[in-house]
Amino acid sequence: MSFFSIVIPLYNKEQSIVSTIESVLNQTFRDFELLIVNDGSTDSSLHVVKQFKDDRIKIIDQINGGVSSARNRGINNAQSPFICFLDADDLWLENHLDVLFNMIEYHPLDKVFCTSYIRSNQQIPVERDDSVKVIEDFFLEAHTYFFWTSVACIHRSVFEMSGTFLLGFNRGEDVELWQRIGRKYRFIKSNIITAIYRMDSENKLTKAKYNYYKSTVSNIHERIQTFSSVSEKRFHINSLKNISISFLKKGDLKNCLRTIYRLVLMSFKKIDSGTYK
Repeated sequence: MSFFSIVIPLYNKEQSIVSTIESVLNQTFRDFELLIVNDGSTDSSLHVVKQFKDDRIKIIDQINGGVSSARNRGINNAQSPFICFLDADDLWLENHLDVLFNMIEYHPLDKVFCTSYIRSNQQIPVERDDSVKVIEDFFLEAHTYFFWTSVACIHRSVFEMSGTFLLGFNRGEDVELWQRIGRKYRFIKSNIITAIYRMDSENKLTKAKYNYYKSTVSNIHERIQTFSSVSEKRFHINSLKNISISFLKKGDLKNCLRTIYRLVLMSFKKIDSGTYK
């Protein structure tokens, strides 16, 4: 059994997927399996992936079901105790798994880990920060978006406790899962930069037309009963404020008003004071 299972959801990334896979195969830590879940790609992505000859690569082909479906399929097929995620257009530096392994060794009782990342239009700082931060309350740090999918490493038992990615959504589905995990677990974060978020890849969701009802923002006011703390409610209220301002700046008045409506509903709902942190 490998120590890490790496899950890559793949949909129409024929131009990006080669360098993404190479960044995995170039890891200095070698004990892993790589599960590539082809989510019904209509370009040559699947053909490109099949050109790699490495026994650690396992290709799973499925009818298009969305990124959450693909990631969940990977989780269900993973054989290793720790599961890492990598989007099909992002990159790992060669020390990514090594950094995670060392953190896991140093914090054997913890289940949720991550490293740090930069965007492709940024430079890696000259001076490296090797410090590790223990985050006891996810919601006090969540506004920094520190727990990005392509640096996440999670023990498989966590998914049994907190569930997997929410189906039917393609925006915010990852953050929604991190929030569920954050109610039960603390996060161990390395400040070492080991990953790159590529801004210019093809078929980028952030460039697509915004579908409000495919975003987890659309039902956030209905999920407040699952909130476990004051910090969680405050995080969501602040997030809705920022999202509504963002829509307003883009001239998207309809989605701005939709978000304000949800903000008002959430503001008047109460959480059981016994669960407040």
